[in-house]
Amino acid sequence: MTPTELVIRFFEEGYTNRNYGFVMDCMTEDYIDNSPAAARSNADAVGILKIVAGQYAYLNATVIDAFAEGGMVATRVRFDGLHNESGKRVSFEALENFKVMNGKIVESWGYWPDKEIEEKLKA
Repeated sequence: MTPTELVIRFFEEGYTNRNYGFVMDCMTEDYIDNSPAAARSNADAVGILKIVAGQYAYLNATVIDAFAEGGMVATRVRFDGLHNESGKRVSFEALENFKVMNGKIVESWGYWPDKEIEEKLKA
């Protein structure tokens, strides 16, 4: 699997399918998340995905763009979901970059539009 294919599968399996076993296997044990979520292992990453899953009845992740060079994969991802608490459907785009080494995700940097999501849920 190429780095790009691995990252696309991470979004499909981790968010849409909630296949946490795949996430554990596709990341290194010492994975580092440089976003505010700040995961420091593949187990931490799964914990964060489970928190997100608990907030949405469903959350589909679709990779719109993915570019790779030298083990780095940059993505733009569209998320569409149904928020449990508000009952509102939300849609937003996020930007995430991944470092892939030896067929596993070792590090990431991400931006989710938190304020935009908040405003959509309040509207």
